[in-house]
Amino acid sequence: MITYNRQSLDHLDQQQQARDAFEKKLITQEEYDRIRAARPYQFYLPDPFIRIGLFLLTVVAAACGLGLFLLGALGGGEMSMSIVTILFGVICIFVLEVFIHQRKMYGAGVDDALLWIGATLIFVGVQFYPNAGMSHTVESGLVLLLALLGMLRYLDHGMALVAYGAFLCLIFFSVGSLGPVARSLLPFVVIGLSIAGYALFTRLAARPKLRHYHSCLGILRLATLISCYGAANYYIVRELNAVISGHPGPIALGWLWWTFTILIPIYYILRGIRKKNTLFLWTGLALVAATIFTIRNYYHLAPVELEMILGGVILLAGVYGLTRYLRTPKYGFTAEAPDHPHALERLPVEGVILAESFSNVAAQPADPGVRFGGGTTGGGGAGGQF
Repeated sequence: MITYNRQSLDHLDQQQQARDAFEKKLITQEEYDRIRAARPYQFYLPDPFIRIGLFLLTVVAAACGLGLFLLGALGGGEMSMSIVTILFGVICIFVLEVFIHQRKMYGAGVDDALLWIGATLIFVGVQFYPNAGMSHTVESGLVLLLALLGMLRYLDHGMALVAYGAFLCLIFFSVGSLGPVARSLLPFVVIGLSIAGYALFTRLAARPKLRHYHSCLGILRLATLISCYGAANYYIVRELNAVISGHPGPIALGWLWWTFTILIPIYYILRGIRKKNTLFLWTGLALVAATIFTIRNYYHLAPVELEMILGGVILLAGVYGLTRYLRTPKYGFTAEAPDHPHALERLPVEGVILAESFSNVAAQPADPGVRFGGGTTGGGGAGGQF
């Protein structure tokens, strides 16, 4: 399903690990050079500035091409415009495949732009097809399909987020159309799906066959944590209920949503500390800010300037105290900078180094030692060779 060369993807990942290990002084220059020579990849990977420039240039070129196509279809009505838009989107995807296989592009800006332009034009062309009459549920399903294909074939992180968002929209519109009782249970449905999604993505990320999707699955895991909190946040539940029912104001089980709003970030932080899981830890810390803003939206304890000053002072004092406390590692935590050598002790590049070392030993010719045979004899004694 992946359009990129899998061996090059593996070699690129191994070289990145080797570079990290070399920068942390876990391996020598000789070992790093040997890994790079033994694990080559064929991708074109420009620096970020060139990638941005290529992305913008591709967008401009595609816009000019689309304009020419649409000019040729002006007299054909809406159907012709829709067909031309879909056709140009398919052409963008075809050109994307050519660039990947012929030019070996991987995250080069051109392939990113072509993927997003192609998927967007296909969606727009289908949506504006005459008499299509797509509902929000069908639109969400179409976006989910396009984004899912983009993630599975091109390993695009943005497509992974769009696919998950489209899935939530699909659930929202599907359940919301079932009646008032189903709409009242919608937050619980999203919370349950978020928990199940996190468990599923975590299990999939542990499979070696899906190693190339590891970063996409990591983004999806983060999205499930955020969606779980979003579905239980008092502000979001109250505002969505007002939009759906048309009756703004307090909602039923308000105490439950306030409890979720406050306790979920705390649970994320505690789980992150207990399991040493940075995903839970950083997500929980970020959602603390969301909880504070939610409370501040309904309860004004002090002027906003004073609250911000007090919050900043408390955060700075907490960071300073925690840094001093963790100067000596405790319970598996330390205040050492990320570039400390011990931060990468468990890098899987060790296996690559060992494999390369043994391969070099195996490649060396063995000492022939004493070899018998090859002598000749003649008459009653040995000849000139023994």
